[in-house]
Amino acid sequence: MSSAALERDPAVQARVVTALAGRGLRIQMRRAQFLIPAFLLPLVLLAVIASGTSAAQNLRGFPDTGAYIGFVVAGTLIQGALLGGITAGISTAADIEGGFFDRLLAAPVHRVSLVLGRVGGTAVLGALQACVFLAVAFAFGARYEGGVVGVAEAVLLASLAAAAAAGLAAAIALRTGSLQLLQNLFPFVFVLLFTAPAFFPRALLQPELQAVADVNPLTFVVEGIRAALHDDPALGDPLTGLLAAAGLAIGATALAVWAMRARMRST
Repeated sequence: MSSAALERDPAVQARVVTALAGRGLRIQMRRAQFLIPAFLLPLVLLAVIASGTSAAQNLRGFPDTGAYIGFVVAGTLIQGALLGGITAGISTAADIEGGFFDRLLAAPVHRVSLVLGRVGGTAVLGALQACVFLAVAFAFGARYEGGVVGVAEAVLLASLAAAAAAGLAAAIALRTGSLQLLQNLFPFVFVLLFTAPAFFPRALLQPELQAVADVNPLTFVVEGIRAALHDDPALGDPLTGLLAAAGLAIGATALAVWAMRARMRST
């Protein structure tokens, strides 16, 4: 079978996507520089916020979600997803600097499959992160009135958010090839989190932050996770969150594909 035929064969490309996703997931799970941001930092922040600001529950208008940790865990899921996506971008930049990516381009592999492999692997990582964070929060007092269905919806939303972050980070890596630039993106995760109601209700934010939160797509994802976990439509809309997360994932993946084609034209 010719190289062109291999690139057009859906079964072959599906195996390529699966193999690349598995490779990316193994790299992120085996290296401490990827594991610490993806798993340890969100858990540390969860502990700090849950213990240091639990008095916020006493504010008038604060939603009743049982233990405060049950409210903030939605923000932890999104934080882990964003950090996991950035580490995926760092891994992509490292592949570019190390020459592995050029070897992939020389293989009979459809260029879209290269992007989907990285995004798919990070989506699986996002689901694993979500399961770990939800289990830890449950052990420390969080309760999920949404049951198994609500937890599954939350995991799905976190997985899509991770895929979106991975697509955006991959686009940056492909356009710049800079490992250092990707490493410098970590502070922006906290900017995104604190301009969304990740750890505080949107209605109780300062007017300036509330205006930003109203147009931040992550707002709808965070609130969708929270509503799904607690089976409370007053906390958000899981369907709106799903649409926002899916839109971000599709848009970021398309941007990464465009960045790859631009890179190929310039080399």
